[in-house]
Amino acid sequence: MTAKRGVLRILRNRFVGGLVILVPIVLTGQALWWLFTYLDGLTQPLTARWFGEEVPAIGFVTTIALIFITGVLFRLPPLRQLLDSLHDVLEGVPLIGTVYTTIKKVLEAFQGAQAREAFKRFVFARLPGRTTPGFLTGSFTLTLEDGTEQTMCTVYVPTNHLYIGDVVVLPPEDVLETDLPVEDGISVILSGGASMPPAVAEKRQRTQNSSSG
Repeated sequence: MTAKRGVLRILRNRFVGGLVILVPIVLTGQALWWLFTYLDGLTQPLTARWFGEEVPAIGFVTTIALIFITGVLFRLPPLRQLLDSLHDVLEGVPLIGTVYTTIKKVLEAFQGAQAREAFKRFVFARLPGRTTPGFLTGSFTLTLEDGTEQTMCTVYVPTNHLYIGDVVVLPPEDVLETDLPVEDGISVILSGGASMPPAVAEKRQRTQNSSSG
């Protein structure tokens, strides 16, 4: 029974992982295609009336412009509050809320200042039997049973995809800082290690400094 439950748990996790990967991609692709088709259907008759003929790619240009304008407008406080309310509604929907929240957090992790906060640096994590690439995401103080305190680091270790992985907790001495910027670390992960430079230097003192803060 224990082995059977283990197999079922693995199958369930793989199924959910597949949903998290495929659903946002399919929904995003369908949404973009619907938006393009809708706008192209609106703009082509207008361009034919204004210019005497249909303009190729006008639907694509209109779609890109609308997405860009939406990103600009929804940074304004009133519209931002409206968007936050919509986020709350979506996050409360079963399954859809889980997928939406996951993808939202992933996208936010790669934007501006939030990217610097989410993935501080590219590191190597010393784990039992292996050393694996990951991203330093933070540190905290762990109070042991005897009352002593120990600084620990949280490292995000991607598995087969950048946005699916494990969070491991390690002492600073098991976190090897590198001289690779986060962008190069992302490239290493996405390429399956093929883009790893021929030489990587350790910068261990940076972990110690960030952990003490």
